Amino acid sequence: MTKTGTLFRLLAVAALLPLGACDLLKVEAPGRIADEDLNNPIAFDGLVAGMQYDLAIGYDTNNQDLSLFTGELWHGGSYDFGDLPRGITDPEDMNGEWQDGHQARWTAEDGIRRMRATFEAAGAPELFESDAGVAEAYMYAGFANRMLGEVFCATAIDGGGEESNTVHFERADSNFTRAIEVGGRAGAQSIVTAAYGGRATIKVWMGDWAGAVSDAQQVDIGFQRTVPYTNEIANDISYETNQRFEFSVWGTEFENHPDDPRAPWQIVFNSDGTITNGANGSTPMYQQLKYPSLASGVPLIDGTEMLMLRAEAALRTGDIAGAFALVNESRGSYQMDPLDVPGDIDTAWDVFHFEKGAETWMETRRIGDLRRWFEAGPSAPEYNSFFEGRETCFPISDEECRVNDNLDGAAACAGT
Repeated sequence: MTKTGTLFRLLAVAALLPLGACDLLKVEAPGRIADEDLNNPIAFDGLVAGMQYDLAIGYDTNNQDLSLFTGELWHGGSYDFGDLPRGITDPEDMNGEWQDGHQARWTAEDGIRRMRATFEAAGAPELFESDAGVAEAYMYAGFANRMLGEVFCATAIDGGGEESNTVHFERADSNFTRAIEVGGRAGAQSIVTAAYGGRATIKVWMGDWAGAVSDAQQVDIGFQRTVPYTNEIANDISYETNQRFEFSVWGTEFENHPDDPRAPWQIVFNSDGTITNGANGSTPMYQQLKYPSLASGVPLIDGTEMLMLRAEAALRTGDIAGAFALVNESRGSYQMDPLDVPGDIDTAWDVFHFEKGAETWMETRRIGDLRRWFEAGPSAPEYNSFFEGRETCFPISDEECRVNDNLDGAAACAGT
């Protein structure tokens, strides 16, 4: 965000508002901020910060479960995750995942509505269309919807009835498009680039591979946008694998690739040279190193992931050499040796499945890829069998089914 330009725009709009709208600046005693006081451009930086916070919480809550659910980590701890590591979900176990994911979506979408209404009430709708904070809000709404679409089997939005998970992709596509438009006018290039990357991943789900490649080409290989954490708002995977030993890389396919910088880990040893066990007392502790700090951010978009997206598009046309040129370009950015070009399409897909998984390791994204490839069916070259005998997505939560009258009788809530 261009802070100086934004400040001038906010002050200009604030000058158009009734004087009472600026009471937010005259805090006489600590306490809750009245809802109407947020209808003020001076408060918008705080609104956007809240969107970022809720997105971070939503990603964090889901990332732990998804890492177990998709085989990125092994449960080696004392917490009860039920049958989730075996690919069996229970709506009662999804309450936090559902709530935190949808809160991230709602906070961003409602904030956008509030910002638009405030600018329009001030007679300055054109400032809404060129404000970097608005562009950032659209971007967060896009990423929240992408997560919900990839993770959940079906959805219900703001108390509505059951809908296909694909409604979140439609919303994300619109949100990312708006982030590109508004961010472009605001000169917020980082937001624009992230939104192009986000929209590319959505176009994959919508079957628009040409559009996905076009958007992915807008993201340079060195670009990365993360959802940030701090020591106070912690990355829990880091906490649970450093300060506690709840999750291990042992027992996963990544155990077989000990030197892959995209999915780094180490064996933890006791002082006598034996391998430390996890909190359950029996699982060898192979400690992930991707998130070494409580403040380690989780990538939302990577330029290297965009190369892998383009590689998948090439594989879908049978262009094995072109696909692996892109895979090796991505590997080269990590100083990894290039792979030999596979001699047949089935081998190419087998290799690609791991390469893409290593690229997006523990970023909430593996479920989306595995789900797409599995649903293509065994006769498709891209088929991946990981979900055989397992569930492929998270159900609508038990709490949502119980409080949402519009879900009465919904198939997604059967038995709750």
